[in-house]
Amino acid sequence: MPSSKIKIYSAVTVIVVAVILVFVGLVNLSKPNAQQVVEDDVIVEDLVIIRHPLNGQVWTNSYREFFTIGVSIDNANNISEQPGLERADIVYEALVEGPITRLLAIFDSNQHLDKIGPVRSARPYFLDWVEEYQGVYMHVGGSPQALNAIDDYDFVNIDQIGSGEIYFWRDNDISPPSNVFTSNANWLRVGEIKEVSTLDRDKFVTWNFVEEDEIDGIKDISLDLSSDSFQVDWKYNTSKQQYQRWQGDVKHNYATGEQIAAANVVVMVVDDWLIDAERRNINTEDGGLAFVFNKYGQQDGVWLVENGRTLFFDKDGNSLKLNPGQTWIEIINNEERLEVLDASQ
Repeated sequence: MPSSKIKIYSAVTVIVVAVILVFVGLVNLSKPNAQQVVEDDVIVEDLVIIRHPLNGQVWTNSYREFFTIGVSIDNANNISEQPGLERADIVYEALVEGPITRLLAIFDSNQHLDKIGPVRSARPYFLDWVEEYQGVYMHVGGSPQALNAIDDYDFVNIDQIGSGEIYFWRDNDISPPSNVFTSNANWLRVGEIKEVSTLDRDKFVTWNFVEEDEIDGIKDISLDLSSDSFQVDWKYNTSKQQYQRWQGDVKHNYATGEQIAAANVVVMVVDDWLIDAERRNINTEDGGLAFVFNKYGQQDGVWLVENGRTLFFDKDGNSLKLNPGQTWIEIINNEERLEVLDASQ
């Protein structure tokens, strides 16, 4: 007959085994089911990564609906700051008149920004690029050609000159015309009043954002956009794994004081022509050479418009690789305006 000590040891053993089994069962219950069906974005080892359609960054939570906003932003060399630019997902830079470039910044409506600008006028090619994003375009007037065509485009047009004035304000401490600003509160009012549709993910084509290791030997680039004041240099910062921007041989900073830094610099070679003494138009439809610069090195290819979306391909038809983050698109009319240099950092 077992002794009382043996009985006690047996009871303790049973209890310990039971606790272990319960613990193992709870751990297994807490593990995600790698086979469960979720949104069909990017699948890695049977788990889904949801990327932002504009900047390719991973969303840690579920997808958040938003509409896009394109804003014409002043880039004259005498302006003091460009608030809000640091939160843009995509920035286009193109000549507008004479030697002056202007920026077209594309935002996600979920961004919280108290001040964005200075907001400036529209150009015909800005209309083409804004339409790709199915959202809102905010500007202050425009060239005659842009204003004559703007009603034919599929976006919500918000012009500060006219009824759209309520969505902007002027900073009286700054000289006009570079003193008009807006905010995310104003574009949310636009969204509510104009019943702006959110971005249709089934129709919108996202660029080829990937996450891979940085390569060696990444180059700097220099762009001769017009005069010395608009000489743009992008220098690769290895520690940040981003390109930092100089304009007119001076560091170009966000309003936050930080230097402008891009995950990608895309250079598009286009045909352009003068339409009056100073203003120009750009062929945004027929394609041309494209060069992508990021931590994956220099990628040469072409830009094409497919189903209303500008896309970037190599010579074999494969999509060029973009690094998640802010993308700047530089528009030049001749490949010779681009110079690739040995890295300085």
